[in-house]
Amino acid sequence: MMENEDTPAVATTTTRTKEPLPDNRFALELEFVQSLASPAYLHFLASNNITADGVSLLLDAKFKAFLKYLQETWTQPEYSRYVLYPHAFYFLDLLIHNDAFCRELAQVPFRNFCHQQQYFAWQNRFSTLYGIGEDKNEATDSAAIINADKGASATDTAAPVVSAAMTASDPP
Repeated sequence: MMENEDTPAVATTTTRTKEPLPDNRFALELEFVQSLASPAYLHFLASNNITADGVSLLLDAKFKAFLKYLQETWTQPEYSRYVLYPHAFYFLDLLIHNDAFCRELAQVPFRNFCHQQQYFAWQNRFSTLYGIGEDKNEATDSAAIINADKGASATDTAAPVVSAAMTASDPP
């Protein structure tokens, strides 16, 4: 079947509205899925978006159906390889299956808690993959060299070893 020249070549799918989908749908969905990795954005969705029924957007049945669609689509390998923030999938699953999580996201302390836990998860992953700090033998040798100049032994003034990952300030 040939397309009419007046008809734009727009990807279509079966939707309830039968409206053509935007050409940049991939980019829009990818950006939205990745934004779900941000506890601050989830807090915004929970606290500032109230439906006509007076319900938080995160608890709305239509929005949950959209989230399920995103989960089914974006967890497929051909799509998931473009997602840079894998925590988005974790939070997406919580948004779909845990109404208590959705309600708590409206609270600032819970948002901060989620953000802190996310930071700790990243820190743990970094230390697991790359290690933290110096080797203990190297640290003792370094302390011995520094203290030798002062006339003290390495065991007298052993300083704690701090890595760059441990000295980074907490995220805002």
